[in-house]
Amino acid sequence: MTLTYARRVGVGDRVRAAVHWLPALTAVAYLATAAVMGARIARSLGWDTDVSAPFVLVERLRGSGTVSLPHISTWTSLWFELATRNLPGHVQLWQATGYAFAVLGAVLVGWATARVATRWAGVTALGVALIVGPLALRSLYTLDLHVSTPFTAEVLAAFLVVLERPRALVLAVPVGILAGLNAASDPLLWAAGILPFAIASAVLAATTRRRDIAAKAGFALALTVAAAVSANALMHSLGYHELGAGQYFSAIHDLPGHLLLLGRMVALLGGANYALPGPYPVEPVRILVALFVVLGVVAPLVAALRYLSRRTEPLRRAYACYWAAAAAILGIAFVVTSNAASLGAGSFNYLLTLAPAAGAGVALISFESSRARLLAAAAVVFVGATNLIGVVQGRAETPPGLIGTYERPLVRLLAEKHVTHGYAGYWDAQNLTWQSGMRVFVAPVTRCDLPTKPLCEVRIFVVQSWYEEQPGPSFLIVDPTNGFVTTPPPIVRRASASYRFGQLRVYIFPYDLARNIHALP
Repeated sequence: MTLTYARRVGVGDRVRAAVHWLPALTAVAYLATAAVMGARIARSLGWDTDVSAPFVLVERLRGSGTVSLPHISTWTSLWFELATRNLPGHVQLWQATGYAFAVLGAVLVGWATARVATRWAGVTALGVALIVGPLALRSLYTLDLHVSTPFTAEVLAAFLVVLERPRALVLAVPVGILAGLNAASDPLLWAAGILPFAIASAVLAATTRRRDIAAKAGFALALTVAAAVSANALMHSLGYHELGAGQYFSAIHDLPGHLLLLGRMVALLGGANYALPGPYPVEPVRILVALFVVLGVVAPLVAALRYLSRRTEPLRRAYACYWAAAAAILGIAFVVTSNAASLGAGSFNYLLTLAPAAGAGVALISFESSRARLLAAAAVVFVGATNLIGVVQGRAETPPGLIGTYERPLVRLLAEKHVTHGYAGYWDAQNLTWQSGMRVFVAPVTRCDLPTKPLCEVRIFVVQSWYEEQPGPSFLIVDPTNGFVTTPPPIVRRASASYRFGQLRVYIFPYDLARNIHALP
């Protein structure tokens, strides 16, 4: 009887030990699914103007005049795309690079967490960082949409872990320059990575009483500032102009609404849609996913408070403080400024850094207790399996919209009429250009109804020369669903021909419409 009991206990221990490692299996299954679905996700992203517009800009960046960019300049991805645009298969390279960096960043978080805790903690942090919701996965397949920020935050976390070592002084050079260039590309990094690194390195230097740690961290931060200032100065001198984000502080009465938006965006990041039409997954799965995701985001704050209030290894304390600061500062910035509220559901991209922060936090508060490890593993498996199913169902793919529905016959018509240069609303122009394989070129415009100038430029991801009059005919696309050119302007009376594709209307002119487009100051 004693032997039988011992065998049962042994089997039970092995089963529990195996369950603890289920986050690793979940991460592998999620990665495999992302790899299988990756080509479809990447192709469909061409219908997202925030993705297609930078690609079109790089392919057509041979004109003259000012290059107009949105509030995130993405210098580093722009340089990478310019350096590789003449390579065979460069489109596939661009489509694959974003997620490759996302996986590499998750590996860095796993490695760093394992160094300050245990191997199980590292694997769990890696898994949580990877198993994001379908829409977040879609963003990670791009080189834009703020994806350089979580990757750089993960690099800074790994650098913090080796800060005590002599070779950290050498690593400070590439890490500081990378952080600076990506901060110039996306100012969100200052809140999500650079300021948290400054706080965490100060905690580590103070608790270890080592001036060399402060010196190495300070050297990296100085390089960061220098690289950011230099990158912006260089690109501005070359004629690149950013619109600016308009980072206004929110009114007091707006804060509750912004806090609610933050909760919805955190849930959406983790795979529970409370923000967009067509909520998913089904209840009660959705509320459980949202609950687990919110708890995961809070976890780094709990870990930091735990390790600040008791004796522990200085590096572990500093590491917990890093991810707690990243989560807290990012959340505060989200709530107290108006940017996220203005953007709406798309603002979840501001929060991508919360995925690795949650991974590190969940691992740090769970690794010391068998019961906590079991609960964490169960939550990771539940969220991961739910998001995996969502990806398979196509929720990570971008809807083509009205312009995508008629892209093939529309491009065929324009090619037959030998009219391959034209204009459309912002949400259609670069999408059609990119998805046509650059066979047609469409510059973005909007209605402005000025005398003799019924259309105005849209200066987002464009070159000024795109609006200079060229010889030959042109076309105008009117799309009632795109929000920019929804009704035909009076100028269509001069069109030589018009065609209808469902709700979409196309007008062909015997001259370049650039003469009827108002140039912005």
